[in-house]
Amino acid sequence: MTRCRALLMLGFLLPGTPAFAQVGYPPARSPYLDLEHAQELTLFGGQYHAHRDPADVGPQSGLITGLHYEWRAGGPAHLTAEFARISSDRNLIDPAKPEPARNLGTGSRPLYSFNAGLGLSTTGAKSWHHIVPELQGGVGIVSDFRSQADSGGFKFGTRFAFTWGAGVRYVPGGRWAIRADLLNRMYQLGYPQTYYLEPTGGSPVVQATQAKSFWLNNPAFTLGISRLF
Repeated sequence: MTRCRALLMLGFLLPGTPAFAQVGYPPARSPYLDLEHAQELTLFGGQYHAHRDPADVGPQSGLITGLHYEWRAGGPAHLTAEFARISSDRNLIDPAKPEPARNLGTGSRPLYSFNAGLGLSTTGAKSWHHIVPELQGGVGIVSDFRSQADSGGFKFGTRFAFTWGAGVRYVPGGRWAIRADLLNRMYQLGYPQTYYLEPTGGSPVVQATQAKSFWLNNPAFTLGISRLF
C-alpha cells in the first residue's frame, strides 16, 4: 500500500501530467507589461475650479496649464513635481462703501502653483492593458506674486497648499504617453478687519460670525501628453 501511494504522488509531480491546472497568463499574453522608462515630463492643460469664498473676493476658476515631472524611484513609488499657471480673476471691493457701490469690478490676478510630493502606482512597476492608475499627494505654494493688498485691504499673496488627487496614464509603448489627473489644492484664505466693519448706510462685507481665516478646496482636471525617458 505504501508503494502504491508513493507511485501515485510521483505521478502528480512528473512534468506533463494533467494533475495541475496552469495558473496565470503565458508571458506573451499577459495584460501586465513592465514599464520601460523611469521618468516622464508632461505638458498639460485643463480647468481649475476655485471654491467660492463667503465674500467672493478670492481667486476664481479658470484655465490651468503647466508641466508635470515624475520619477519612479522603485516599485510602485514615484516622486512628483509640478509647476502650473492659473488664469484667474478676482472681484475687487471697497468695504468702506455700502452695497452696491462697494463693487469695483473684476481684475485679472493669475495664480502660479508649485508642488512636490509622492505618488503611488496601483499596478506597481507595470501597466495593465497599457493603463497605469496613480494616487498622489504633496505640499506646495500658490501665489499671485503681489505684495500689495487690493484697494479693500484683501491680499492673496503666497499661500501654503496641500495637494492630493488621482490620475491615470495610458502607456502604449515607446517614448510617449497620455495622462489625465484630478488634483486638489487646499489653501487658506483670510479677511482683513475692514470686512467686518459696518459702513455708513450699509452692512459689513461679512458677518462677525465669519471666521477670519479658513481653508478652501480647489480641484483641477487636466489632460497632458508625456515624454518618457
